[in-house]
Amino acid sequence: MFDYRVKTFLAVVEQGTLLKASEALGLTQSAVSQHIKALEEHFEIPLFDHVGRRLVLNDAGKRLHQTALQSEALYNQLQREFVRYLGGRKHYRLGATLTIGEFILPSYLGGYRALHPERELTVRIENTESILHLLDTGQIDLALVEGPFDRTRYRHDLFLKDEMIFIGREEYIPRPDEPLGREELTEMRLILREKGSGTRFYWEEYCRRKEIVLPPSSVIMEVGSLSAIKSLAEAGIGCSVMSRRAAARELALGTLRTRPFETGPLMRELHFVYTKSSPRDFIEDSRGFARDYSLTATTFSPKGD
Repeated sequence: MFDYRVKTFLAVVEQGTLLKASEALGLTQSAVSQHIKALEEHFEIPLFDHVGRRLVLNDAGKRLHQTALQSEALYNQLQREFVRYLGGRKHYRLGATLTIGEFILPSYLGGYRALHPERELTVRIENTESILHLLDTGQIDLALVEGPFDRTRYRHDLFLKDEMIFIGREEYIPRPDEPLGREELTEMRLILREKGSGTRFYWEEYCRRKEIVLPPSSVIMEVGSLSAIKSLAEAGIGCSVMSRRAAARELALGTLRTRPFETGPLMRELHFVYTKSSPRDFIEDSRGFARDYSLTATTFSPKGD
């Protein structure tokens, strides 16, 4: 069993305070404090520095944190392997970021399950930062990620290329064929995904590269759901930037419109991301399936069909 004191230590690092860690673990603050004290007595060295009310890792704590994450991931992997061995059926856990999870993954999984009916899949959908944390701690086997990640730390393969577009109602986009310039963008009321999401990162990175300077007041709302953003845009509250795949239905119905950017298309790459401890058979099958199939804006079909 993974040491409960190390589990408490990881929770304290993640939450930042003993109180928040105790709430997350369902323990008393006193119990959390005792677990940390026991670890420090065991290793004969303090693990945290106190900065106000927050606990900040010192050098020894950082070393333990890195090793503890690796140990937790290996323990979780071993536990999964025993479950698969005893149960006879293979069970894998997949994580996906929001755009992929809501608008690409359902059709992808439909095709994958048709080819591998013997495999059971559990899916987690979070933003990029959360998905990578789940991968680091061995809580998922494979991540489908639209946001940035450390390419020196993870193994990765291209999943597909994706275009992000500007969307809004007719009153915001009366001339859909006319390119949208920098000055017009500064006057738009924008509803965007939250910081930490891949969609938000690539939009801000695009603005930086194209020298598009938007006033802080242009972002009138941050929303963690693409479906909610589309509903707000359909209501005429503002405009947004998202994957063409995510807005495909509304564009086809005519409830939303799009305009090309004067500064050129906004393209990004979506990736499979995994670690050296990820199950090789699942990784290879997933990569091979993606190579043999192609994704359009609304359907998932074998290449050549």
